[in-house]
Amino acid sequence: MSGLPELGRWIQYSWKNTDNNHLERCKVVDYENVESFGWTLGTGSYQETEKQVALEYEGGDMDSQDADFFKMISWSYITEPGKEELEKAVQKRNNELLGYSCEACKSTSSKLLKCQACKKVHYCDQVCQRKDWPTHEAACVREKTVLEPNPRYPLAEVKQQLAITQRELQMKANAALVDGLNGCFKIKINEQWIRNPRATDLETSNRYILKHDSGNDDVVHFKQRALESSEHTNGEPSSCSFFMTMEMCLEEKKYKEGGLHYLAVDDSDPGNFWGMVLNYNTFGTVAPFHTNCCCNFPKMPPLYKTMRKNWDKIFSRAKTSSSDVQCMFADTPFGCHSYGLEGDAGCKFKHDIAVKKPK
Repeated sequence: MSGLPELGRWIQYSWKNTDNNHLERCKVVDYENVESFGWTLGTGSYQETEKQVALEYEGGDMDSQDADFFKMISWSYITEPGKEELEKAVQKRNNELLGYSCEACKSTSSKLLKCQACKKVHYCDQVCQRKDWPTHEAACVREKTVLEPNPRYPLAEVKQQLAITQRELQMKANAALVDGLNGCFKIKINEQWIRNPRATDLETSNRYILKHDSGNDDVVHFKQRALESSEHTNGEPSSCSFFMTMEMCLEEKKYKEGGLHYLAVDDSDPGNFWGMVLNYNTFGTVAPFHTNCCCNFPKMPPLYKTMRKNWDKIFSRAKTSSSDVQCMFADTPFGCHSYGLEGDAGCKFKHDIAVKKPK
């Protein structure tokens, strides 16, 4: 174990050969034997056991690192932090995980107080709150979101051929959506086609092929990333990593404009749509969440809660009525050209905008 810190000792470290002088502090809590696999041109595939060091950071995060990690950092032993220091570190970590910071001074190191009027911002104390009041006063109002008809419709100029193309793609998307929400699909799991499987029937990070009833026997290839492994979540269903996907990907302009129908026919990553379908059909939500996992969240971050609430509402509306879905072209720059057309040529979906109003 030469070159590795002693079990039970606290260390601090920074990265070598970088301009980042930030110091991390952690405790060595265990040594682990980890199986690793590799391949070389000379010997082919191989398997070996390597020693790794389990680290617990002062905020409570856990990590495991091998000997190469300790060659890339400059580390030294330190005195164990006191109880008050550790409590502050945990508070700072939890605030940052939840997206909380003082609206006035931006600090995350103390227990923050929520503005009791709007419930939207936090402060260290009344001193910070009073200091920020001239800036915050105008925004300090509780709001609700309501849907109203989009005033851009009907369009001043309608292109008939574009209207036909849009309608064909949108009806294809709606058919896939209806198939998904009604369990009219099958997935090949362990060489067997399973109809309407539960999300828990699939292994995290494995690749699967899927067919849905209206897809004319076309095959959809996707990777299951919408649910964590039971090892990560201690047996409780949770979608920790998928929440990050929702935050980084599904908040992109193309998904916000195209909505659920765009998601249903998005060939770039069909695992987003079908993963949400599997979760919704299994748990009644597009992304279950539980604090009893290795991420060690103190509670569900407000951003995650808002995203899930919005997507759950979209799925619930679609489940109740297949036409209660936002048109995938309504919010795009070119707009929906089949809006208002008569009979089957017309778009039967919603053309609403979300408007915030005081509660």
